[in-house]
Amino acid sequence: MNEINVSIPYSLFKDIFTFAFSFRLIPSVSDDLAYVSINTAKKYWILLDSETRDDLIFVCQTYFEKGGESKDVKEFINWAGENIDAEHRKNLQRPLVDILPVVNMAKVNHKASD
Repeated sequence: MNEINVSIPYSLFKDIFTFAFSFRLIPSVSDDLAYVSINTAKKYWILLDSETRDDLIFVCQTYFEKGGESKDVKEFINWAGENIDAEHRKNLQRPLVDILPVVNMAKVNHKASD
């Protein structure tokens, strides 16, 4: 699958991520989708703020209240509890190459001739 990178506001990312996670954890939806959703949440956990992390845990707890029985969801709740305080980073972008200092050769040559 091809991926594209887009720039969207973080609040929109949170809403879309939480909605997709919640939809896949409806007990009548297959356990395979729950598994995919959980793996996606683990993959992008570092991007999520504490409020969103709490929301995902709440969604998992609600899943069981509605009759869900997935072992993966139980394991995710435990994993999320252990990793709830993992460092949150909103921006993981970095330049493709390390930034090098710019040197004005005219000044360097001028000092060398002195």
